[in-house]
Amino acid sequence: MNGTALMRAARVAAVAIAVAAAIDPPVTVTRAERPVVAVAATGARDSMLARRVAGALAKRFTVVAAPLPGADASVIVGSRMPDDISDVARPTFAVLGARAGASVTISDVRAPRSTPADARVPVTAVVQTTAARGRTLDVALHAGGMAVDRVTRTVAADDETLAVPLSFTPASAGPAPLRVVATMPGGDAAAVDAVDIVVDVQSARRTVLFSDPRPSWMSTFARRAAERDPRLVVTSRVVTSRGVSTDAGSPPARLDDPAALAPYDAVVIGAPEELSAADVVGLEAYMRRRGGSVVFLLDRRAPGPYERLTGAGAWAADTTGKPEPILLAGADSETMRAAELAWPARLPSGAEPMATAGARPIVWSTPAGAGRLIVSGALDAWRFRDPPRSSFDRFWQTVIARAAGASPPPVALNVARQTLRPGERATATVTVRDAALSSTRPVRASAGATLVSARGSTPVRLWPGERAGTFVADFRAPRAAGLYRLVTTANGARGEAPIVVGAGSAHATPDETMLLRAWAAATGGRAIDATDAGSLASSIAAVVRPAERPVVVHPMRSAWWIVPFALALSAEWLTRRRRGLA
Repeated sequence: MNGTALMRAARVAAVAIAVAAAIDPPVTVTRAERPVVAVAATGARDSMLARRVAGALAKRFTVVAAPLPGADASVIVGSRMPDDISDVARPTFAVLGARAGASVTISDVRAPRSTPADARVPVTAVVQTTAARGRTLDVALHAGGMAVDRVTRTVAADDETLAVPLSFTPASAGPAPLRVVATMPGGDAAAVDAVDIVVDVQSARRTVLFSDPRPSWMSTFARRAAERDPRLVVTSRVVTSRGVSTDAGSPPARLDDPAALAPYDAVVIGAPEELSAADVVGLEAYMRRRGGSVVFLLDRRAPGPYERLTGAGAWAADTTGKPEPILLAGADSETMRAAELAWPARLPSGAEPMATAGARPIVWSTPAGAGRLIVSGALDAWRFRDPPRSSFDRFWQTVIARAAGASPPPVALNVARQTLRPGERATATVTVRDAALSSTRPVRASAGATLVSARGSTPVRLWPGERAGTFVADFRAPRAAGLYRLVTTANGARGEAPIVVGAGSAHATPDETMLLRAWAAATGGRAIDATDAGSLASSIAAVVRPAERPVVVHPMRSAWWIVPFALALSAEWLTRRRRGLA
């Protein structure tokens, strides 16, 4: 290139750079931005660990030291759930604080709120253990200051949740305060927890109607067992021939009138294949409008209108004549035997087995509106009632008592927590059955509530609930410790629930470490221990990808353009000097 061409090229380049800088053109480019990660501690004692975590993540991510809903991921540092999870972006990772040692927490205690007197009360304690592999867990149920049941288990994993079954049998009616205590011997101060509950032992008996369209040995012997159960009041009607029946008590003459069935908590039908279509309609209305329980005791497999209620399609049968044991779920030793069995080839949707022979659901339950239908396919179980080998009576007493107990009373009172500390806030829900279950026309309902003790009574304000027929109460426990009863009346019916107020009342509190682990996994993240925090960045990078976003840039605003501009001017000036041009 000669000097003139070089001079012109340098001049053009300098002018082009100057013009482009004056115009300042925008350019849209796509860039991969570093993901934004929000890091927050759940407590003051975890703030130092949170700062270390944020510093380690800053090499690969843009770190914000606070909850940020718009972040690409969040890291919770600590051992408990954040106060407001709506501010926490997903996926969420958790760095768990250092553990002080083995711990045990009773996260839940499941027990019936009420029970008939002299009935065995099942109590299930849900116990969460941490850092306890190989340790011995002792769970005891105390009533009246004495241990009435105790279970000992060996913890198999570092972090484990165990459902421990316990039970007690109340000796008298009235509120029964119970305490569940979980202990891991070994000297750790944290390895003990306790929870208080109350079970209302009621002397009222459940009403059961036996109705047989024809004589049935299966229904006869189940009825005799129920008549010997002090928890039940049995009324019966057996049609022996056309227009002739044998009655005990004052049973309704027809099953197609739901109002006539409403006084009964359960209706047991022998030989259900003899039911008419009108009877089936009445029983269905009883289950849906009353929330009652119906039990079908089959003694032979035959078609009939009753099949519409069962929802079962094809049936399977075993008629080999060999007696087989049928085990009742959730019971200690309630087992009966039968040689002729019938069961659905496939359980209807929503149905659950109650008693099985092997894997076959011989007695099963299916929902029907607010009520339930129980079907027994133990066709000839009545023939095998010898006590040494069969618990026939106890089996049916338990099944029928459970069915009757599941039917809602006219007024149901549900107190969220029945063991309270003085001044503690409590909530309760009142449900008026007829108004809540009415589907054809609205039923007016009004209710009032009072907190009653030996020292007097205090009115409790009820507010209409979200659903028809429900009312909600929000109140504080009295300052004075003692036994109280929350009493409600609605539409002429009465309901009540005991409340025990004491300064030492202990409530079930889930181990938030377990909740944090489950929550992090549900959001697509995971929880790691503080000792493994070095792997956090890799875990986040495996889930969160850098986002490519269009960005508008102004390339001429870069200070580096001064370099080629100066070189172009210098080259043009040097060329002119060498050629002797001014």
